Amino acid sequence: MRFLLTIFILTISFISYAAPTPPKREFTKPAGYERTAEMYRSYGMNDFGRILMLGDSITHGAYWNELMKRSDVINRGIPGDTTFWMLERLDYVTTGKMEKAFILAGINDISKYQLPASIFGRYTKIIDYLTARGIKPHVQSVIYLGKLNPKYEVYNVRIKELNGMLKEYADKNGYAFIDLNPVLSPDGFLKDEYTYDGTHLTATGYGLWRDILAPYMTDAAAVPAPAETVPAETQPAVPAVPEQTAPAVVPAPAAPAPDKVILPAQ
Repeated sequence: MRFLLTIFILTISFISYAAPTPPKREFTKPAGYERTAEMYRSYGMNDFGRILMLGDSITHGAYWNELMKRSDVINRGIPGDTTFWMLERLDYVTTGKMEKAFILAGINDISKYQLPASIFGRYTKIIDYLTARGIKPHVQSVIYLGKLNPKYEVYNVRIKELNGMLKEYADKNGYAFIDLNPVLSPDGFLKDEYTYDGTHLTATGYGLWRDILAPYMTDAAAVPAPAETVPAETQPAVPAVPEQTAPAVVPAPAAPAPDKVILPAQ
């Protein structure tokens, strides 16, 4: 009996040790993620992109080249992205002529119960990757959630902690840290007029974000959107139309004189 009890206790102990604690939330890529990533891969390398917008759905939500009035800004945001998955796709979101990268990441990590210290560690790897390729990283603060998001109070505590780590790291290593919250979240939470769900921005919110970023883009030569006109040298020549003139009046030929008729003598 004692032997059977010992076997039972050992079995239970083994099962408890072997079975990991299930995560609080499934860490899988959201629907549509791979489709968007595949599109970005298909674009390949290009020679006009000099400014990279890297992030999640908040970055993805704007046409940045139109918002910034520049044709050299490339949007590589994917809804639902995390620092885990950004690290997987850095090889195809950077180009040979890329000069700057504006990074906004972390809120989806936080929603998956990742600790700020873990998020920070992956964030620095993204920065290291960009720096090693001559791309100047610009670290943007994670935007606080607004009251329309029911978890805003809990998440904002973690956001504040992560932002503090990012700012300290950026200051120490000479990177730009762009704090978006004094404008978008002046009271410690995203203002209602700048969001429609407590997380994502309205057009007004994006306009303010644009104004914050504009000075950081000025030292990269702006490439304005091309005008929709055909250069003069490529325009087809229009044949000249000869001036219309009245036709010359040609006088009718004079009637020939009749031959002289000689009558016979009578």
